[in-house]
Amino acid sequence: MTTTSNLPMTPPHYIVVPLSCQRVTMATYLTGCVMSRPSSAPARSSQLADLILAHVLNHGLEPGDVLPAEGKLAAHFQVSRPVIREAIKQLEGRGILEVINGRGAVVRPLSEVQLVAYFTHAIAVHHLTFRELMEARRPIEVQSARLAAQRRTPDQLEAMQAIVQRMRRNIGNADVYVDLDRDLHALIAEASGNVIIMHLVRAFRGALNDLTHEMLYRRRNRQQLERVHILHDAIVTEIGYRNAEAAGRAMDVHFGEALAFLIERQEGMRR
Repeated sequence: MTTTSNLPMTPPHYIVVPLSCQRVTMATYLTGCVMSRPSSAPARSSQLADLILAHVLNHGLEPGDVLPAEGKLAAHFQVSRPVIREAIKQLEGRGILEVINGRGAVVRPLSEVQLVAYFTHAIAVHHLTFRELMEARRPIEVQSARLAAQRRTPDQLEAMQAIVQRMRRNIGNADVYVDLDRDLHALIAEASGNVIIMHLVRAFRGALNDLTHEMLYRRRNRQQLERVHILHDAIVTEIGYRNAEAAGRAMDVHFGEALAFLIERQEGMRR
């Protein structure tokens, strides 16, 4: 863990622009460009949040590292402590910082929490449908399978195979199967070696809600559930063979059939 107790001078091509001067964004901080004067306190706090984020980037701070104390930040950026507090609060809301009693503002590790909140908001407020989320998720999962076939470790493959075996034993148990389905897709995403894909896959699943998946699985007959499992097994088998294209195709078929089933069910409910 690193604590940036001091604020060293920025590199020669950077400048620190007092917020009392003009509008400052992270781009301003990085390029030295200056734009128009801020018109309100919220705007000043937002601009300062960008400057603090630039500080995190420029000094290579990592998850768990602690920012300088409020007083030092206020002196460095030539603003009051309340403005610093509001800026940190904004960064906390973005999931970048976490304020811990006795330690101060700490850089948070990357997580899918904000993405889940975004997708959940889209569903609740903007009435984004399950179908739309599945359509968006499909190409990400296909790429996830392709990359996993190229990059998976022996341990990751062994874990996938173990999950598929447990899925086979629990085809008739929707509660267990849905949990295993979530774990399998998350593990494939992790094996992709791409942290963005990993968080997107987890966020999509978190927003879709396991109950919705359970309802879908409970509405399938045994033959349909067997088909779902065959595809899961095929995906893992091709990942094991390091056949990226075949793994991607199997995942694409899996999502294509899931969407077709969903559309058929929706049309049936309208009749």
